[in-house]
Amino acid sequence: MTWRQTKLRWWFACWLLISTVPYQPVPAAEPPPANPPPLNEKELFSYKPKGRGTATGQVFLSSPSGKAITQAGIPVYLIPRVHYTRHWFERNVRVSGCTSTSDTPSPDSPAAPVSPVDCLRDTLSHILTDKRLAPYLRITRANPTGHFWFTKIPAGRYYVVSLLEGGSGAHQDERQSGIAWATLDLDAGEKATNLVVTDCRSGLC
Repeated sequence: MTWRQTKLRWWFACWLLISTVPYQPVPAAEPPPANPPPLNEKELFSYKPKGRGTATGQVFLSSPSGKAITQAGIPVYLIPRVHYTRHWFERNVRVSGCTSTSDTPSPDSPAAPVSPVDCLRDTLSHILTDKRLAPYLRITRANPTGHFWFTKIPAGRYYVVSLLEGGSGAHQDERQSGIAWATLDLDAGEKATNLVVTDCRSGLC
């Protein structure tokens, strides 16, 4: 038997061995549950008292031309990151369903279309109007350049979230709206600075 015939026999034997191994498909990742987890207020108790931490940064959207879009006086919210708020964030903010601008009434849905800004307001109000969360939320306002400050923050994990409802620039891409966000892990007495709170189109989050 030649060396080439030996090689072909080995190759054929390996192919038979591989073909007899049963195929086990990898199960697909399950989507997050549609219903939010129950609110466990024990997770929130440490967020209620005044702390010694501070957080400063800038909130803006990124225009297609790369310009930072800011809006003077907009509220900036500091939301504790617990199971309940994490579910809301992952389903409504990180992957927003409010980007469509071409919604039109149809025979199956004759109601007037919801504008993207109204959709974004509804997304944010779901958390802000929850009376159980009210004692644990903090709010400040951005200045004309989008900079903001939080003081007396207890240690914890947070979402920093703000809704910009359209800038006042002369160009169309400077008048866009959207939710800007960032995550913050704050130790006791820590001073977090230069936080970038944006819509992630700039690649900064």
